[in-house]
Amino acid sequence: MSTEATPLHITREGPRRFIGRNARGAEVRIGGSDADGVFSPGELLHLALAACGMLSSDHLLASRLGADFEATTDITATKPENEDRYDSITAVIRADLSALDPERIASLSERTHRAVDRQCTVGHTLEHGAAYTVDVVDDQAVPVSGPRTGTV
Repeated sequence: MSTEATPLHITREGPRRFIGRNARGAEVRIGGSDADGVFSPGELLHLALAACGMLSSDHLLASRLGADFEATTDITATKPENEDRYDSITAVIRADLSALDPERIASLSERTHRAVDRQCTVGHTLEHGAAYTVDVVDDQAVPVSGPRTGTV
């Protein structure tokens, strides 16, 4: 490869195996749902939505449950038969709410929904849809500086 990768990119490691990287040094292994040790693109989509919800509500939950509260978000998705798409993704944040009375739990749930509705870019994108493009270009023809417009 003769050109520098964009700050967020994926490199091929082998047949149907890739590594996604960002400018902050993080890596994620990506592959088909039949491969071990990788996330499928669908799983990454589900995780992105759940993580966005957790990040959007973390400050609020910490203010009510304590800075060191523990939480797990369970994710489920449904996929129409014979279609390559998901028609529903659900993320449920589980935390110990035993210190709260039912009214405070209801209030926390409502405020959490509002925080996620207000701040979760991934949720907004899924709700409204996003145009996408995947192109193949000659690596020799792509300029080294500047974004690769129109490529994923």
